Amino acid sequence: MFIIPRLKPRYNLKEVIEFESDPIQRKEKTRTTIILLAGFILYSLIASIPAYMSKYKHGLVTNISIAVLFLALGIVLYKTQRHIIITIVGSYMLSIILFIHLIMETDWTIGMDAFWLFILIMPFITDYLAGVFFGTISALSGHFLSILLFKTSLIGYLQPYGKNMIDWFPIIYVVVMAAAAVMEYELTMFQMHKKSSDKEIAYYQNARSKRLQEQLSIYESNETTIRKYKHDIRHHHRVLMGLINDGKIEDAVAYLKDFDSKLDDVTVVSYCDNQIVNEFLTIYGARCQKLGFKLRAKANVPARIPVESTDLTSLVANVLENAIEAQERIPDPSKRNIQFELTYDGRKLKLLCKNPSIVNARFDEDGLPISTRAVPSGIGTAQIRSVAEKYCGVASFIQENGSFVVRAVMTCM
Repeated sequence: MFIIPRLKPRYNLKEVIEFESDPIQRKEKTRTTIILLAGFILYSLIASIPAYMSKYKHGLVTNISIAVLFLALGIVLYKTQRHIIITIVGSYMLSIILFIHLIMETDWTIGMDAFWLFILIMPFITDYLAGVFFGTISALSGHFLSILLFKTSLIGYLQPYGKNMIDWFPIIYVVVMAAAAVMEYELTMFQMHKKSSDKEIAYYQNARSKRLQEQLSIYESNETTIRKYKHDIRHHHRVLMGLINDGKIEDAVAYLKDFDSKLDDVTVVSYCDNQIVNEFLTIYGARCQKLGFKLRAKANVPARIPVESTDLTSLVANVLENAIEAQERIPDPSKRNIQFELTYDGRKLKLLCKNPSIVNARFDEDGLPISTRAVPSGIGTAQIRSVAEKYCGVASFIQENGSFVVRAVMTCM
């Protein structure tokens, strides 16, 4: 079976920012940010103990300042749930504290490399917490700090560093920022695609459940009708025999026609071997009967064809739903009619749907009808064309002689 794969969509920056601001996403990132802040507070307090024991007041003040900053940020975050702003403010405030700590350190026997290592991993933390856009803005605080201390006269206030450290740290930091941004972007793409896929799956599951309920209702109605006529069949035979014996042939014929019309209440539920196509034709056939006309359907589709079930569902449901809605607008039931054909010859899947329409359709520049209603998610002529193009096919929509015609041809091998 050959199926053209569905490519993972790419999202623009605006969509990414909107995703990061989604209430569910904001709630999860707020929770993660609070946990990280609590961890940093605990670390700062633990690091304050040896600083206090060794009377290293400079380090003690720095650790206590970081703990107080993160505690304040955690409290504000808990009350506001604004994780993006907290991340940005927190990163720049932390850089200010580290700036003061680095230029005021007088004991050069105490290495500062650990602080620079922490600064180097900061882009990964900020990008995860605030998203690729706002996280990068937050991470710039570390780059500004390295430029300020390594590329200005303030370097004289720092303990001696190697030439590689001074020359390359700002450059390495930019590379790390880029790597963190790419990783977060790809992670966000995956999350957005998963969210979209989950939403689509939920839609089709709900549609499937609705179809099964409708089909069950049809089966129950059929069973009731069949039981009724099975129970009354002897009485019908006696009436017919009586009319024939009395020579009332015309009355007998009229009685048979009336009986035959009542048998139309039993909905035909087998159009073809394909379960999805059969379900939709059964359901929409019953809806057509309620509207006072029969669905003229011809389907020759095997049980298994190289088309994804969601695509086949979209294709058939779109066409029939639009055709039904067009018939509901026709006041005279005798003028309602739907001709539907779907055939598969082992290579091509061909679809034709023709129905009268009292609305003069208008088409956009791409040849798609301009909708006059709010189209439900996943339903519409654009989706029909999208499915057709996915399988290297085409779909056309025209209105001629008062009828709306949909044609689609797809390559399915």
